[in-house]
Amino acid sequence: MKNLHLINTLSAGGAELHLLTLCRYLKQAGVEVVVGYLKEGKGSRFLREDFEREGIRVADLRGERLWDGRCLWRAVQLVRQECPDLVHTHLPRADLVGAFVRAAGVRVPWVSSVHGIYSRSWRGKWSLPLFSLLWRRADAVIAISYAVRDWLVKEHQVPPGKVHVVHYGIEPDRFVSLGEAKTGEGDCPVIGTIGRLEPWKGHETLIRAMPLVLMRHPQARLRIAGHDPWGYSGSLRRLIESLGLEEKVELLGFVEDIPSFLRGINVFAFASRSEGFGQVVIEAMAAGKPVVASRIAPLTEIVVDGETGFLVPPDDPEAFAEAISQVLADREKAYKMGNQGQRRVREVFSVEIMARKTIDIYTNLLTFLP
Repeated sequence: MKNLHLINTLSAGGAELHLLTLCRYLKQAGVEVVVGYLKEGKGSRFLREDFEREGIRVADLRGERLWDGRCLWRAVQLVRQECPDLVHTHLPRADLVGAFVRAAGVRVPWVSSVHGIYSRSWRGKWSLPLFSLLWRRADAVIAISYAVRDWLVKEHQVPPGKVHVVHYGIEPDRFVSLGEAKTGEGDCPVIGTIGRLEPWKGHETLIRAMPLVLMRHPQARLRIAGHDPWGYSGSLRRLIESLGLEEKVELLGFVEDIPSFLRGINVFAFASRSEGFGQVVIEAMAAGKPVVASRIAPLTEIVVDGETGFLVPPDDPEAFAEAISQVLADREKAYKMGNQGQRRVREVFSVEIMARKTIDIYTNLLTFLP
């Protein structure tokens, strides 16, 4: 089997790192993989060399401008040149390219992975009627969570039989030993979070929670990792200064070595208001860290409340502060939550499970499509 993956950019982010991991395991399973990307992106590490080190061929479609028709025709030429058994697109702009390939008369099965609930946080939400039509025309749609599946079916009328849920999967062994490592900095407990600096990620909720956490844990620190594509760090810094937290809250920018970041924290907090999945949450669980996260779908599919961490109302600094303080105060409970989180990742969110389910979708599609 040979498949061609199309994606907007190879700049490191959740969807892009997911694709790298998926392609690595597809290749190990005997699938020939080619990746085409539309633009380089900015703000985080470019992953082309990572793909090529895995023996995965990569093609630059040179589509820096949003409506560059030449990019569309380059994609058509790439498909005709490679003759894949199927095309698998990731993220909306790549979905548009996949639909154009189909409209150009290239008859190849088309799978679209939908990586988010775009109506809540996506800047291009005005174009959703178009993408509703495109997703309905794909031969199969992979939703990265049940929340995304429900959104596609209920709000965009994608036929339920076309939508398959495949959660992101990770390699737990990259993180598992970290759960036994020393965390924090002596008597200074560290709360960590990872995510792009943008309002929907809820970083300001964690910042506002810190004065309450410090009342019970005066030495605590909050570390926020994530690149800043739209300059939102300025707003966060002003909030930090207004609360007098300059010595307690760090904005680290883009962090490439996620395992090392997780090694240095005691609890992982994730206050996002909207997610398609939440890969950083399963990475923290794989590292043996208790998690405090927003009680939103699909985080409710990942964190087992009271067992692998706590789920609290989004946009509620008091609730986050209380849950974080509980974890920091009870080391035995925190350790138990971390162990249970590691077990859950291995049982539900491993890359082997993700790759197997994806290959099953490909096989069924190629078997039953006329």
